[in-house]
Amino acid sequence: MLAGVALAGILVAGGATAASASTSQTDFGGIMNSYQQSRYFATQTKANTGANASIRFSGLGGDSSANVKAQNVTTGTQYTEKKGLGEAYTYAIEDKTKSGQRTRLIVTNNAWVVVDVAISGWFKTN
Repeated sequence: MLAGVALAGILVAGGATAASASTSQTDFGGIMNSYQQSRYFATQTKANTGANASIRFSGLGGDSSANVKAQNVTTGTQYTEKKGLGEAYTYAIEDKTKSGQRTRLIVTNNAWVVVDVAISGWFKTN
């Protein structure tokens, strides 16, 4: 009986954790364009008034690094670009989009290269 209660508690806690993570981050993946051409990768509605968003690359092809910035979808305002980001680290980027409006992630290859680069990761506005 006690083992059943403990197992049920673990399952409930595990389910709550997974649900929380899926609503707070937007996964993205695709190709980072050659020749330093920007590309939109993820869009998310901002739920608070904080001045930063977070991004983390889980995959970034070859020896590449990326430049990223947030953009307010409603106004078109682009915020300060952070340059030379790599894999496996969570970065804070400027995002002054108002709560309830949508923010879009813009990614550019940090180097002037002639090849496209596969990337993946997650983005969250708050």
